[in-house]
Amino acid sequence: MASITITVSHGRESSLMNVKNAIETASRNARQGEPWNRQKKLHKVIGVLSAPEVTYSHRNGWHFHIHHGFLTENSGNPEALGHWFVQRYLRYLEKAGFTADIRSQEVSLIRDPRNYILYLRKGVGRITNDVWSPQNDVARQGKHLHPFDILQRASGSESMKKLWREYATVMPGTRSCVITRSIAVRLDIRHDDDCVKLEHGCTAGYLPASIWAALVNRKKTNVILSLLEDLGVEAWGQINSLAHAFGAANVVFNTESEDEQQKKQIPTTPFEHRPSAAQIARLALHLKWHLSGKERNGEAIRMALDRERGYAVEKGLAFFPPKIKDVLQVYGNDGVNPAESIPALHGNP
Repeated sequence: MASITITVSHGRESSLMNVKNAIETASRNARQGEPWNRQKKLHKVIGVLSAPEVTYSHRNGWHFHIHHGFLTENSGNPEALGHWFVQRYLRYLEKAGFTADIRSQEVSLIRDPRNYILYLRKGVGRITNDVWSPQNDVARQGKHLHPFDILQRASGSESMKKLWREYATVMPGTRSCVITRSIAVRLDIRHDDDCVKLEHGCTAGYLPASIWAALVNRKKTNVILSLLEDLGVEAWGQINSLAHAFGAANVVFNTESEDEQQKKQIPTTPFEHRPSAAQIARLALHLKWHLSGKERNGEAIRMALDRERGYAVEKGLAFFPPKIKDVLQVYGNDGVNPAESIPALHGNP
């Protein structure tokens, strides 16, 4: 196997769609035609794995690139094939009006296929532990952001919202790490069948567009969807009633006096649950001793957050977690935070 990573020159003004189309088209063209067929015969090519990945930096904008894995029989030379492919790829980029530095394209022989596959699939999904990394968020501002880093920052940031919408518009339908029929036949493994019909479960119910719009505007969709996820389809009647209560035209979130609210029969619930960092840390320290393994610290914090979120969902409240950095600080200090009193927890440890 050989690893080939290809990209294109880009800047903050480059749209994700243009960058993605340029790379995918040039790569596809470079692996077609008689010259490619001759190389396939020469190197006894079994197939090509393709894993697209996209990140974003404030300095250079969208960085879309593709990790290719070239598979050949033992008599082939996948590394030499990779260098030939890169040269042809660059020519197709130039024909399409794009530029790319050959030093930004990488070709290397794979000596540890297992580790390479772990690396190859990183563009498909982020590792959960990244979310709980104690790394300072500010320190990452100048580095590449992965799509879900952008999503995390989208709350309260119009620029991040715009980037996330662009990503969500361009990327659907992108295929990654597909085992083609030709690879499956040569290696005697199962191929990925795009014609397989997927079961998507059943429909829980329907909400009027006006109610859903109100939920979106009032930032209550997370409460409704979390309830449906946690309680299941059988609880739709209760969830539907709560959705209509939140989406009702006369709901006001504590902007009037108590007497005025009672007269209009407006719910007086504060609609928010904001546990402190000390609360989460203290619960996590309790849960820690019921876990085992190297990752039990991060797992304990995740479980503590899930319990507090569960309480919010049960009460129909919007959940606002504390900053993970603050939680880790108190957690590392054995739950002691002199600047903050710790009220009773809702997690029922």
